[in-house]
Amino acid sequence: MYSFLGPVLIALTVGYLATVIARATGTVHIPYLLLLGILVGPVLFLIKPNEAAILFYNYVGPIGAAFIILTESSKINRFVLRRVVKPLSMLLTFVLFFTGIATGIVVVLVIKAPVWVGFIVGAIISSTDPASVITSLRKSRIPEVPSTLLVSESVFNDPFSYLFLVIIILIFFPSNIGYVQSSPIRFDNVALYVVFTQGIFPVTIAVSLFGLMYFLRMRLPRAFRDYYTAMLLLFGLSSYTVALVSGASGYMSAAIFGVLSGNFMPKDPEFENYSIFMDNMSSFASILIFVFLGASIDLSVLGSYLIPGIMIALVLIFLVRPLAVMVAGTFDLKVDSGDLLFVGFEGTRGVFPAILSPTILIIGIESGNPLFTYWGKAIEAIVLVIIFTSLTIQPLIMKRLYISLHRD
Repeated sequence: MYSFLGPVLIALTVGYLATVIARATGTVHIPYLLLLGILVGPVLFLIKPNEAAILFYNYVGPIGAAFIILTESSKINRFVLRRVVKPLSMLLTFVLFFTGIATGIVVVLVIKAPVWVGFIVGAIISSTDPASVITSLRKSRIPEVPSTLLVSESVFNDPFSYLFLVIIILIFFPSNIGYVQSSPIRFDNVALYVVFTQGIFPVTIAVSLFGLMYFLRMRLPRAFRDYYTAMLLLFGLSSYTVALVSGASGYMSAAIFGVLSGNFMPKDPEFENYSIFMDNMSSFASILIFVFLGASIDLSVLGSYLIPGIMIALVLIFLVRPLAVMVAGTFDLKVDSGDLLFVGFEGTRGVFPAILSPTILIIGIESGNPLFTYWGKAIEAIVLVIIFTSLTIQPLIMKRLYISLHRD
């Protein structure tokens, strides 16, 4: 009954140690969380990797990411968001699909995999990660425009990455599309499924719950203000949960709710108390996310794809993603070239790709398809190597990279 408390306690202890190391070295703590997670997981077995995987994929990853998105999206100023709406739209569409397709081609060339395997990896790895991006930006203190671009992209791009994955499965294996349709309302038309579950449903849920909360906030007696932190938390997590239950994007719903609450709720002491509480909770969540991600890695499977995975990750980090962003910059985005290049180099991969990585393996197990099972394990291993490489390199170079790109 209490078996999860031991791993959580170990993860928090490791998180404190990682923070101490990061402060002593003047770096960010995410890579240390991952490395120490591997140490207490598959190396020392203080946390069993299978147990860590269950906790990460089912609880820590999705719930922790929801806290982080709710917290940081509430800090996005709507006026700054309006200024970067054009480059943001390019990041969510052109850059995401360009990155996924180019990465897929690299995967096929490096490991001699079938084309569909490469494109599945590209679709899964195409989204940037809010947990790592936001944590790194908080530590590095990057100016408003590039940080808003990165944060906005990371919290809004998950539905587009999921759409990309659905399209790839539909193209290569249309008979298996039912395995990724999670909505209780069945859609025969996949385009309608994507539009409703990744757009209309989460937007409607977030706006409706925010409107109800705002009404209660303005109508409740002053004596109830001590409970406004609980109220905001209740409605914010409800927007995420209701979206998931309806088969929609919980991340999109949470992000929209966060932006609305940060821009339209009264900025009184009660809201400030909520912001402080959520900052602490998101720090707590980021520790658990990256420690459990490291602890869940299967070293035996990882070893087979370690070198190819690192090669693919380096091409993604230093060539594919920056090239995609700079090409997007030619569309008159009116963003400083140094800021664009910085955004290109800092598209960290993390939680959402990790959550999507077992998709093909799960389809293979449920359908009894040995081809999917075999390549599903390979896809999961490659994605985890890319995530680990990305989280090790990109947070460490963030501050130095920004300074060098803006030296003039």
